[in-house]
Amino acid sequence: MSFKSTIFNKYFSSKVILAIVLIAPTVFSANAMAASQAQGDKMLIKESQSKTINLQKAIAHHTPSVRKSTINLIKHYEGFHSTAYIDTHGLPVIGYGQSKINGKRVKMGQYISRSKADAELAKELYRIQRLVLSKVKVKLTPNQLGALTSITYNVGPGILTRSTLVRKLNAGDYAGAAREFPRWNKAHQGGRLVPFPGLTRRRLAEQKLFLTP
Repeated sequence: MSFKSTIFNKYFSSKVILAIVLIAPTVFSANAMAASQAQGDKMLIKESQSKTINLQKAIAHHTPSVRKSTINLIKHYEGFHSTAYIDTHGLPVIGYGQSKINGKRVKMGQYISRSKADAELAKELYRIQRLVLSKVKVKLTPNQLGALTSITYNVGPGILTRSTLVRKLNAGDYAGAAREFPRWNKAHQGGRLVPFPGLTRRRLAEQKLFLTP
C-alpha cells in the first residue's frame, strides 16, 4: 500500500467516525423522543382509565338508597303480577313490570313471589339511580332523583341521553325539565303511539314529586 493510499484511508476513516459521532446523538435523540412519547401516551391512557374508575367509584359511593316514596310510586303505577304477561312494548314482564329477574329475561308462564319481586325491584332501582346520577350534570334533590328514577324505569334509559327533559335539566332549566314529564304519556297500541290515561296520571305524579322541595 502506498503512503498516499494510507493517508486517504485514514482520512476516510476519520470522516466515517466523525459522521457516526455526529449522527449517533440524533438517532439516539429520535429514539428517546419516540420512547418518551410512547411512555407519555401510556400515562395518558392510564390516567384516563384511572379517572373513569374513580368516577364510577364515586358514583357508587355517593348513590343514596332508593327512597320509599320512589318505590311506592313505582309500585302503585306498575301494579303487581305474580305471573308473566305481555306489556305495551310487546315484552314478557312480571312482578312490577320487570323484564328481567336475576339478570335473565322473563318468559311467559314464569311465576314470582311478591318478596322476590320487591328484592329485584330494589336492586334495579338502585342501578337506575346510579345511571341517572352519571348522566345528569346538575345537582338533584332526593325527590328530583326519585322522579327521574321512576320515569327511567318506565320508559327506558334512552330518556337520559336523548330527551329534551334531560337536556333542559343539564342546562340548569329545572322548571323547563319539569314541564317535559307529561309529554311522556304515550305507548304503543295498534301499531302506533297513543296517550294512555294511566301514563298521564303517572307522569303528573312524577312531575309533582320532581317539584316537591
